[in-house]
Amino acid sequence: MRNLETKREIRTRIKKERAGLPTEVRQAWSDKIFSAVVEHPLYMQAEEIYCYVSFGEEVATNALVEYSRKMGKKVAVPKILVDNSPKKPESEGRTGTFHEMEFYYIDSMDELAEGYYGILEPPKVRKASGKHVLVIMPGVAFDRHGGRIGYGKGFYDTYLKKHPGYRRVALAYEMQCLDMVPSEEHDIRPEIIITEKEIYTC
Repeated sequence: MRNLETKREIRTRIKKERAGLPTEVRQAWSDKIFSAVVEHPLYMQAEEIYCYVSFGEEVATNALVEYSRKMGKKVAVPKILVDNSPKKPESEGRTGTFHEMEFYYIDSMDELAEGYYGILEPPKVRKASGKHVLVIMPGVAFDRHGGRIGYGKGFYDTYLKKHPGYRRVALAYEMQCLDMVPSEEHDIRPEIIITEKEIYTC
């Protein structure tokens, strides 16, 4: 329980510090991260890019989504699916509304509409399922060995467990990278973390 409390404390602190960054600083750092991503072999070798849609103070991804389309890569972005039915997966041990994440192909950011927590989401039309896929992961805090603290819902852990062959890259500002973050057995780690200063191989 203490481990989970520590995760919450780190999540709260880093989100507050990230929100305090000036907009122009976040954009400049996002631009540097974009350049590093598109020059990385994992990106260049991928045929399909499954990328989060940036929200709030996250590393911006709109340019990456549009660039990937122009480069002829298939692009998919996440949608949170809500199941209000009473039957829930026993392994989840959950009650009430059940959420899961899936990716759907898009041809333009113009297709997106406000969805879960106000985040832009794709229409539930073309479910993504491909080979040579690179998943671009968000997160609140990381360590340099691939430890990751997300937003507490486990969407990426659950999704990536179903697709173990997909490659994984996380984007973060350097200030989100700590010496160590608490991790658990079920956590799925990125293979690399790209910041405005470094590329960490995990």
